[in-house]
Amino acid sequence: MSDAPARVVVLGGGPAGDVAALRAAQLGADSYLVERAELGGTCLNWGCIPTKSLLATADLLRKIQRADEFGLVVGEAGFDFHKMMQRKDDIVLKLRQSVEGAVKRGGVTMLRGQGTVDGDAVAVDGERYPFDVLVVCVGTEPSGLPGIDMDHPAVLTSNDVLVLTKVPKSMLVVGGGVIGCEFASLFAPLGTEITVVEILPRLLVGIDERTAKQFQRLLEKDGVTVHLGRQVEEVEKYLKSGVVARLDDGTTVRAEKLLVSVGRAPQTSDIGLEEAGVAITERGHMVVDDHLRSANPKIYGAGDCIGGLQLAHLASAEAARAVENALGHDVRPIDRTVVPSTIYTHPEIATVGLNADDAKEAGHPVKLGQARFGVSGKALGEGEPEGYAQLVSDADTGLLLGATIMGAHAVEMIHEIGVAISEGLTIAELGDIIHAHPTVSEMVMDAAQQAVGVAPYLS
Repeated sequence: MSDAPARVVVLGGGPAGDVAALRAAQLGADSYLVERAELGGTCLNWGCIPTKSLLATADLLRKIQRADEFGLVVGEAGFDFHKMMQRKDDIVLKLRQSVEGAVKRGGVTMLRGQGTVDGDAVAVDGERYPFDVLVVCVGTEPSGLPGIDMDHPAVLTSNDVLVLTKVPKSMLVVGGGVIGCEFASLFAPLGTEITVVEILPRLLVGIDERTAKQFQRLLEKDGVTVHLGRQVEEVEKYLKSGVVARLDDGTTVRAEKLLVSVGRAPQTSDIGLEEAGVAITERGHMVVDDHLRSANPKIYGAGDCIGGLQLAHLASAEAARAVENALGHDVRPIDRTVVPSTIYTHPEIATVGLNADDAKEAGHPVKLGQARFGVSGKALGEGEPEGYAQLVSDADTGLLLGATIMGAHAVEMIHEIGVAISEGLTIAELGDIIHAHPTVSEMVMDAAQQAVGVAPYLS
């Protein structure tokens, strides 16, 4: 039997692929990473990082526009969109170089080019690289919409938004999910007239109905027009100055730009996966088992291309687990019980575990604990009184089932609840943990104490 190290080839260099290749090298494998574009994938180059860089500017502008509330005297707030985009690009470049450095230091062989599966090898620019294990992390790309001319300059995907040279005066956002709502939160304070059209009866379907409704109210307070249960029936006119679209209820919307944000499609076609025995769903996702192995025992999958929640941190966790399973190190199924989900709108929204609606649907007797940001001294001091923390527990056992937080710093606060769920804490035990005052994070303690009737200021 050969003592040579396993050869692991990773297809795709995003947050799943980078981690897979580095973890394989850590475990002693000969590790090869294939990427046709830039390391970091969608998250670093076209998603998480650039959008959050721009959203940080938009949030700062919001604060400056309210400077008089804080006792500050400033002139009329303005912005330089070119500098905003340049700052975004600089941050992306810095982080991309960091990933490139990590790959080099980790002993991973970097292969630049389009990779396709060819038997027990991956072909890159005509050269074959045999593998003992292949980890497919090819990610997704923005989906188009039938009936809309996706090549027209007025029609944008989420990628196109990130290379705009000026702020549109108006934008029609088709799709009220995470991507659409984040871009609405970005451009509204920049003065863009935003209209969001969502075919479903509410925004942000992944969160509970109460939070979705409250977020919609705040979005509309920001000047955004929302049409729920509606779809674009037809783009009646494509003009140099924009588009004229007609909704299915007859409403006409004229906008300088039309952003299609209806989801993302996996990039699994035409790379030899099916020929290698990998099953692909009708929607293009790889079929893998709970150990992340495909029907071909030498091929594993991780990240957005296998479906489920499209989250960079989940993709990284899946990638590490796939490599460990493939190489026989601490073999176990992927556990998605506690995966935080974060939405960078204004205000931020974060969830973990089950929300109130899902817990009831799953048959749990639900006990909620709630605390409003409007009674938080820290939130009031920061001028961010909107939102609340809501904990979900089983009324019979007291065990924490999940949480939803909407408000300032929600995406930072959610993790302690994930840890509490992982450790099997009850909502009362979480409430017993002393939190510093004044902090926004103490809303978690307050919500837990409210659930069991011991919160001194909440009822």
